[in-house]
Amino acid sequence: MLTHRFSSLLLAPILITAALLPAQGQSPRGQSNPLVRDPAAAVAGQPLFVEKCSPCHGPNGEGGHGPGLIGWREVRRASDRQLFDSIRNGIPGTDMSGFPMPDDDTWRLVAFVRSLNAPAAAQPVPGDIQAGSDIFWGSGSCSKCHSIRGQGGALGPDLTDIATLRRADQLKEAILKPNEGIPDGFRAVEVTRADGTKVKGVAKFENNYTLRVLDRDGRLHFFEKKKLASVSSPESSLMPSNYAERLSDAELNNLLAFLSRQSLRKWEQE
Repeated sequence: MLTHRFSSLLLAPILITAALLPAQGQSPRGQSNPLVRDPAAAVAGQPLFVEKCSPCHGPNGEGGHGPGLIGWREVRRASDRQLFDSIRNGIPGTDMSGFPMPDDDTWRLVAFVRSLNAPAAAQPVPGDIQAGSDIFWGSGSCSKCHSIRGQGGALGPDLTDIATLRRADQLKEAILKPNEGIPDGFRAVEVTRADGTKVKGVAKFENNYTLRVLDRDGRLHFFEKKKLASVSSPESSLMPSNYAERLSDAELNNLLAFLSRQSLRKWEQE
């Protein structure tokens, strides 16, 4: 029994790949999800995924008994219709059985699975974009550290093309949990000179002998380490970690909607 289950797990990705890809010489029928332009479709598909798919694929699609669905190339390559058929009918030869349900619910589930892999720019993220812009440039103080198309601060990463580089859930996590996964070049640092004066900012470059620090006013400082009294690096990011308290759920959604539209590339929904 154990051997059979292990073999099933090994074969599952191969069989699923075969099920998702069109047969040679065939053109996939009705590929487009009719709810693709509905911003609420993927959101409505999440509880369906948790109910029906999470026991095998994990609550967020990270995998478990079944393969992970995040970052899986074959899921990205599959058409909406192929995903629909796999959910509706199951995949022969694997532990995945079909889930008969109304067509609209199946399409919502397809929309959620698709959202697990698509960058924010390729997804309809619900929220008020203009209200999110007001938060970014105003009440949220995001632009004091982040820039978009040359406007804003330099202490944090440039967000001009962030929507093509991150999924919507990754943007949300970066806002709510800034201390997890601080990118290179943005590590907080505090330098104390020999005369006791301090410079706080982010380390843009460092080796055994020198250190370059961008301070909160956007000035770049070059230091020789042997001439410094101390250099300390707090583990926390300079980005505030209290946006969960500062922003309501609606305001957070508005900010995400605004960031999801920041892209140099025009994404078209198929």
